[in-house]
Amino acid sequence: MNKVSKKFWKNKKVLITGHSGFMGSWLCLVLKIYGAKIYGISLKPNTKPSIFNLMNLKKSIFKNYFMNINNLPKLKKTFISIEPDIIFHLAAQPLVKLSISNPIETFQTNVMGTVNVCEASRELKKLKKIIFITTDKCYKNTNSKKVRFFKENDELGGNDPYSASKACTEIAINAYKNIFLKNKNVNVSTARAGNIVGGGDWAKDRLIPDIYRSLESKKILKIRYPNATRPWQHVLDVVNGYILLAQSNNSGAWNFGPMLKKTFKVKNILAEIKKKNVHLNWKFEEPTIKQESINLNLDTKKAQKVLKWKPKWDINKTLEQTNNWYNQYYNNKNIKKFTINQIMEFYNL
Repeated sequence: MNKVSKKFWKNKKVLITGHSGFMGSWLCLVLKIYGAKIYGISLKPNTKPSIFNLMNLKKSIFKNYFMNINNLPKLKKTFISIEPDIIFHLAAQPLVKLSISNPIETFQTNVMGTVNVCEASRELKKLKKIIFITTDKCYKNTNSKKVRFFKENDELGGNDPYSASKACTEIAINAYKNIFLKNKNVNVSTARAGNIVGGGDWAKDRLIPDIYRSLESKKILKIRYPNATRPWQHVLDVVNGYILLAQSNNSGAWNFGPMLKKTFKVKNILAEIKKKNVHLNWKFEEPTIKQESINLNLDTKKAQKVLKWKPKWDINKTLEQTNNWYNQYYNNKNIKKFTINQIMEFYNL
């Protein structure tokens, strides 16, 4: 298994868009441990609580810029003032259900926001690499009952505004890569991960946050798709994949997902978490979103072979670590110290 290089990351100027979100915050924490000089561009956290605030990242990373990536003039000015070595673009509207109620904002942020990042990157002189974070939902999914593992060269598509916006994003990135960024010797990659879980996620309409909100409020959890399969994986496994990709000289599209011997359904996740949380109760209800993909799984052979990446924590360890994190938080323990300890355990530091 490949390892993160302290030598590579020490004093690297790293710009992370969407750094105030769940995934962005974990990426900041890991790269900070490895010595990177982190700049963040994002909106302010949109959940209370938020892992960004709990980890005090506003004060602990090098510089924060709270702004909207849809403001291209301001984005260009900020990019030029930072002049980063590496960019991780995570800023997005990430929720399927919200994209149904607000499709215009979803396409504006996910597609044009990404185009703005590409456009602003053209102004940079020292930039070596951009990692664009997209999603497993960018693939054309026919919702066949047959289990299928999507490969990086499979057709793109999307039956809902969120998924479609991410497929559009992939196409836009490829155009900028071929016409503009390749000539500047900027290495461009897209990273497609599945359902990312771990401590500190409080987003609406996501299974794991909904489970722990239900436990805390003692309310019955409503489940739309008990038989839906997803490539569940811990946030640190995915962050590790992104970092190894940035360390490498490779470009193109990359899948990061769990190594499953069998698919794991929503109802399996519920059953596993209930083993340690006996008060968890749920009921099934008719879904209001018929367009959601039922079966999603990723083929990760490319990342395993080329990047020497593979997930360290299987589904049981992932759920255990996630459950421990939320229990620590709700029991008013030192959650910042606990989070850092999880990272240290993952990386054997």
